[in-house]
Amino acid sequence: MIKAVIFDFGSVLVGDEWRVIYKEITQRLKISEEKVREIWKPLLKKWNIGEINEEKFWKEFKKQTNIKINRKFTKDLFFRTYQDHTKDINGSWEILAELKARKIRLALITNIIPPHVKAQKETGRIKRLKDLGFEVFVLSCKVGVRKPDPRIYKIALEKLNLPAEACVFIDDKLENIEAAKKLGMQVIHFQTPEKLKEELTKIGLL
Repeated sequence: MIKAVIFDFGSVLVGDEWRVIYKEITQRLKISEEKVREIWKPLLKKWNIGEINEEKFWKEFKKQTNIKINRKFTKDLFFRTYQDHTKDINGSWEILAELKARKIRLALITNIIPPHVKAQKETGRIKRLKDLGFEVFVLSCKVGVRKPDPRIYKIALEKLNLPAEACVFIDDKLENIEAAKKLGMQVIHFQTPEKLKEELTKIGLL
């Protein structure tokens, strides 16, 4: 019997702000978006799990691009863009309210950097999630491991005190849901709120 639903955050409950930040960087620094993505991807993975901080992130970025970047521009860039441009996926939040009404336990597993955690708090989203019944928050930058590493799912299961078979995991990335599936969870590949609602209805949660 399913007792809990574990959600991803970005591109499931809120939109993807990365396009905005890439655009801002490429326009300001006159560097291709492809190059920015190439450099940022491995650096963000390290930042996701606390191996580097924001200062080290920019230091390495400058080193790899050989571009002088004004500190005024980089200061709080990730926080500002996330806070200003990330929007709720309203249909997903409506589903959360329905799950709460049905007394389904809720948890969150997200690969996230500290400035985005700060933005979630200041926009009030963390409080809203708690009000909707979220009892477990597993943030990669806090626990030092990121999806699809199985350890991050096990942390959530331990906090919920539930076996994998009693949980449904929802994520927009196939590699992340495949990892959860290998642990024994039921999984749903998020595409749209409408399709998510259909899938949750099929398994009797809505």
